[in-house]
Amino acid sequence: MPPFTTRQAAEFISQREDAAIAEWQVRRLYESGDLPEPPKFGNKRLIQHDDIDRIVSAMRTRGWLSQGQERPK
Repeated sequence: MPPFTTRQAAEFISQREDAAIAEWQVRRLYESGDLPEPPKFGNKRLIQHDDIDRIVSAMRTRGWLSQGQERPK
């Protein structure tokens, strides 16, 4: 699977978690140092599919996603 941009990661998480996740939220996790910066191509972050669970976990820690039942992948 090719890497995601921050926008694509937000869309993927929104669908998977049935929640409205904005691109800025994914971006903020990297800008704030909550998550280590992924590689970039030009000015685009290349977010690997394996990083999605870490993004979701960080969003739950920040209160941006509910702590409820984990959804199947």
